[in-house]
Amino acid sequence: MNVVVQRYARALADSLPAERSEVGLDQLRHLSDILAREPGARQLLTNPAVSPDARQTFIGRLSGMLQLEPAVRNLLSMLVDRRRLGILEDLCASFEKLVDDRNGTLRVQVISAEEMPQVDLNRLAQRLGHSTGKRIVLSVDTDRSILGGIVVRIGGTVIDASVRQRLAGLQRELRAY
Repeated sequence: MNVVVQRYARALADSLPAERSEVGLDQLRHLSDILAREPGARQLLTNPAVSPDARQTFIGRLSGMLQLEPAVRNLLSMLVDRRRLGILEDLCASFEKLVDDRNGTLRVQVISAEEMPQVDLNRLAQRLGHSTGKRIVLSVDTDRSILGGIVVRIGGTVIDASVRQRLAGLQRELRAY
């Protein structure tokens, strides 16, 4: 992520009390989703033909409707004023990482061929939490193309224990003969 995004994310993290960081993150995500779904709102905020007062009025109304934290509202206002609304999605990801670091949370993506029972997911989260010393938040997806087993992504590390991967390894070994 670029330096500008990280600076805005850090400024938001510093301006929100630690206990309100998760709320701020949820609001930032929701705001990003709304602006992605509503091109009219995004155009109003980015169109230079719209007066700054009209943009700020709209931000005030939007903030009131969404009950945004003052720090999130100020960030939105600043992004609009500086014509940087385009970084909002990246800013969400950067801020999420800061909040996770602050809270000792590790986000883990799990991909399985079929839906996993909750008891297995809980056991996996518990083991990962024990080995990392962090609170684990699982994101679970299914992908039938892996045939069986699971693929676990922790940050930049991928643990591929899928049947597809095992078959590919077996195929490489057989070709070596």
